[in-house]
Amino acid sequence: MSQVKKLIIGLVAVLYLCNCQSNLLKKEGNNSLDLAHRNLYSTNTNFSELKLAQQLIEKGQFSQALPKLLSVIESGNKDTTAYYYLGIVYQELGSPQNALTYYIKYLQLEPQGMFAEHARKQIGELIGSPLHQIEKVDTIDNQIKQLEQQLRQEPNNTELMLQLANWYWINQDYNKAGTLYKNIVSLDANYWNNPVISSRLEKKENGGIIVLTPEEALKREAEKNPIVFFNVTSFRSGRSLGWASDLKHQIYNVSGQVRNRSSRDLRNVTIQVTIYGFSGMVYDTKTISLGNLNSGQIRPFSVQFINFDNIENVNHYDYVAYYE
Repeated sequence: MSQVKKLIIGLVAVLYLCNCQSNLLKKEGNNSLDLAHRNLYSTNTNFSELKLAQQLIEKGQFSQALPKLLSVIESGNKDTTAYYYLGIVYQELGSPQNALTYYIKYLQLEPQGMFAEHARKQIGELIGSPLHQIEKVDTIDNQIKQLEQQLRQEPNNTELMLQLANWYWINQDYNKAGTLYKNIVSLDANYWNNPVISSRLEKKENGGIIVLTPEEALKREAEKNPIVFFNVTSFRSGRSLGWASDLKHQIYNVSGQVRNRSSRDLRNVTIQVTIYGFSGMVYDTKTISLGNLNSGQIRPFSVQFINFDNIENVNHYDYVAYYE
């Protein structure tokens, strides 16, 4: 009887624990979009920069998410989701050209991916084409041939020209697209107000027109924001005298690498790192001087912090680069 009694008690305990775990999972599911309790720049070294970017996007902090996503791409991360997120970020920041570029890049890599349907929908909104025309990526060539044939019959139809130019652009035939865009604005200057055309053409001071291809746009982005961070991580080190296992670490470390992705040399580059406690309390800020950073040059940085009440209360960190 004693064995049976123990077995019954054991089963009851297991069922109770399972029920508790189920309730916890349900609560987490209900609050899964509430990011207020999550730690951005988590001190957990396994926390993904891509996951952080996703949380920033969900909070509507698109400008903060952009450098994180660019860092993911620069680091060689193979997760194609970064391209989809970049499409979202650029679209929200008012850069439809870059948004299209990254949506298309994602579709090229993941035509049946988790976000493929939404990416196609966003492309449709950006170029003003019905969804059925872009839903199947493998019909782009046929769509282009059809529009080319229609345009031969109506050579001055600017709306047909715009549709065809947009499809050329999606097909990465930027020379043909640029030629059509130029023809459109020469026939009707009001098209300069079209958001797609204005994001892909730029007037030069001498009256000429520059086609803002994705390559050109990325170059300009690199010149505007030349420094990217990657491999940034935090860890704890240093114990009290004796290195006893029950004594806490005394030093909070943040390290990583920066790269000058622009074509120009940067002078007097400094990295400012700040650590925070709970509720946004600033514990300490330190600035590291890296000197000059040549075009394409990569340089590591590392900083140590000891100015906090308790290392367990260090909640997150942030970093920013400055240069002349």
